[in-house]
Amino acid sequence: TAAGAVRQSRGSHRRRGFTLVELLIAATMMSILFVGVGAHLGGGITVWRRTIATGETVQRRYVALERLEQELANAIVYDDREASYGEGEGVLPRPRFEETRLAWFSVAPFGRRPLPAVHFVTYECAQRDGTQGLWRTSQFVGEARARAVPSPQLVLPECERLSLQYSILPDDPAEPLEWRSQWTEPHRGLPRLVDVTMQFVSGDRLTRVVGIPSGRSAAPASPP
Repeated sequence: TAAGAVRQSRGSHRRRGFTLVELLIAATMMSILFVGVGAHLGGGITVWRRTIATGETVQRRYVALERLEQELANAIVYDDREASYGEGEGVLPRPRFEETRLAWFSVAPFGRRPLPAVHFVTYECAQRDGTQGLWRTSQFVGEARARAVPSPQLVLPECERLSLQYSILPDDPAEPLEWRSQWTEPHRGLPRLVDVTMQFVSGDRLTRVVGIPSGRSAAPASPP
């Protein structure tokens, strides 16, 4: 009949809702999608953090090496008399250019001072207070002469070993450089070139050849 046709037409135009099974399937798919996106973002954040940490580590290493290079470039022979140096109070500490340790007199930049100041500086990779790293000390000449105990400063953590070699410039530019593991008589003259290698706990190495403008071009006398 006409009334039945109208009711059938109206029923066919009604929207059909989602069943419970369809809702569960959609929720499961959305959960899988969110888990995948979250894992991807988490991995990206981890890589980003590692990259930032690596960049900061490399920057700290180069800053420490630049500081060492600058102080070596300002190295001087404070007193060339052998009698001025010794181990007791009242005399100057001996400069040391050894295989794993440095100790020398360095002229600090002017800064706010009217005249440059001379410091006795040491560098060494060692473990102090349970921390392995590159340690630095600095004293004025009067403090070093009085044997005041300096406060060590951690310049770079995780430095396992500081390897040093010293060279002179040959008279003939065609000749190879002669490298030595120690520099004798540093109170009479400084090496012209210092090969600095920092070895870290991670196994990484950082090497640079540093020039000392006031260094001598002739080799010091070899010990007997």
